[in-house]
Amino acid sequence: MLNLPDLTRNRLSFPLTKDILFLYKQVTKQYLDKTLLKSVNDQVPIKIRKEFDKDLKQYSDYLIPTKLLLDWFKNDFMKWMSKTPLCPTCGKPMILRFVQGNSWIVRSVEYYNCPHCNFSQNFPRYGEIENISFHRIGRCTEWSFLFGAILNSLGISTRIVHDFLDHCWNESLIDGQWIHVDSTLEYPISLNHPSYYEKNWNKQYLYVLAFSDNKVVDVTMNYTNMWTAIIERRKKLKLSTIPSIQDYYGKL
Repeated sequence: MLNLPDLTRNRLSFPLTKDILFLYKQVTKQYLDKTLLKSVNDQVPIKIRKEFDKDLKQYSDYLIPTKLLLDWFKNDFMKWMSKTPLCPTCGKPMILRFVQGNSWIVRSVEYYNCPHCNFSQNFPRYGEIENISFHRIGRCTEWSFLFGAILNSLGISTRIVHDFLDHCWNESLIDGQWIHVDSTLEYPISLNHPSYYEKNWNKQYLYVLAFSDNKVVDVTMNYTNMWTAIIERRKKLKLSTIPSIQDYYGKL
């Protein structure tokens, strides 16, 4: 039996469940969908696409086009959805009603209502990248799902990374190495700064996992300078081993 870690028992806020593994399987499968990749690629400005059409070989070759893409995606294309949004009409806090979804396609819906002026706003949490691309709003989950698809559409193999605390980002295969890419952060921190979260957000990892369509990889060591402490935290829990999680994911 697969004994997945309940991270909430360790003051870590996001549970690693079979549903989450299934979600990442379905999302990363979309990175192979040529129709979807064409659709998200068409959203990228031609100027940026032309930069990626150049003969990019070494890591340094990718810096300018990736910076342009990150800046456009964060500042011009996507909108951030606050967890505590204020009413755009009267500026007062809104009340949240949360409804759990019944599939990975719509994971949940957040209904916000302003008790002062009766303004309302709905925020569906999509797993379908086409919907995220259409609505262009989300948090780190939606941003990483879509940004990963865009990078794949530009010919850069990209996967999703989740720290099972409170954040998702991407890794891209550049010059033979998987490089940290986070579209929610400002450049240059958004590119190849894997230690940023531990140093600046006081992250205390248990798992950091990278997901592609056919496998899941434990990349925790790449994001920490406190590997020994992480090993000790893992030993205290009776958890499935990474190989058993990988085996389960591969069979989905």
